[in-house]
Amino acid sequence: MLFSNINGKNKKKIVLFPHNNPDGDALGSSLALFFYLRKLKHDVDLISPTEYSEFFQWLPGIDKILIFSEKTKYLVKKKIINADYIFFIDFNNFSRINNISDLFSYSKAKKVLIDHHPFPFYFDFMFSDPTVAATSILVFRFISDMNNLDKIDKNIATCLYVGLMTDTGYFRFPSITSETHFIAGKLIEKGIDINFIYHHLQEKYNENRLILLSKALNNLKIIKKYRTAYTSIKTSDINFYSYKQGDTEGIITYGLGIKNIVFSVLFFEEKKKFPIKISFRSKGNFDVNMFARKHFGGGGHKNAAGGTSERSLSESIKYFLKTIHNYYIHLLTSSI
Repeated sequence: MLFSNINGKNKKKIVLFPHNNPDGDALGSSLALFFYLRKLKHDVDLISPTEYSEFFQWLPGIDKILIFSEKTKYLVKKKIINADYIFFIDFNNFSRINNISDLFSYSKAKKVLIDHHPFPFYFDFMFSDPTVAATSILVFRFISDMNNLDKIDKNIATCLYVGLMTDTGYFRFPSITSETHFIAGKLIEKGIDINFIYHHLQEKYNENRLILLSKALNNLKIIKKYRTAYTSIKTSDINFYSYKQGDTEGIITYGLGIKNIVFSVLFFEEKKKFPIKISFRSKGNFDVNMFARKHFGGGGHKNAAGGTSERSLSESIKYFLKTIHNYYIHLLTSSI
């Protein structure tokens, strides 16, 4: 029914939402779907619940995104009320867009989920598969299932490829399958500029990003017994005149690069705001999704997750160090 309605001749009002602080996969998959649905002649709006990182300012169509704010709240509410379909992309429960979730009570639109995280809430239509490496894969499948792969142009392919690259750690993570590379190959056939994409994702650092990296490496602590590395960035480490969302991207992976380390954690304190933001990464079979859910009200994937803490930075770290004692066997036996 969804495919026939979207693929049909009747123009629909469609609104797309990625999660708060959208990353490369959330933005890439949302923008790709935005371009695709517009090719089908629908009235499409892409709304981000929060600002996105300037790190992604070069993405095709990024200027088409409407940012939710007090200034745009009425306009966003109007678009939600008038929508025929609302797509929720790269997240599966409303806690990831908690600043606007109340607005959906005004909507009679059909709700569509496209996401690869575990334990989804219920939606009217669900394209959910936690085994895939990125939501961009599910958007590619969505287009393929509608027999419209010919509608993927260079812009759509670029956006999907960014989602693949960022959520697979540049094709390094264990969630990668032959399908991941098959889709990447199909996107390359559309004429995307891989060198251009890689340059903007990996080789275009600003000075502040490198300063934050040096602070994080200086604060790095290793607990060999638990095969764990953790670090923190506190308010005094940040130059807020030049700091931009996304400047901490990739810092957490340095801990996992240390020999025999299977668990890496980054604590981030921004302007003394609570909660403290926490990122978790792991190797092998240590499940950081379950760890984040149980102890820090978060979640994500088996090897990549996030959470928060209402404690101070120092108390958050103390609590973390207390909790990992219960995971000694899990960490000791986790394969690399």
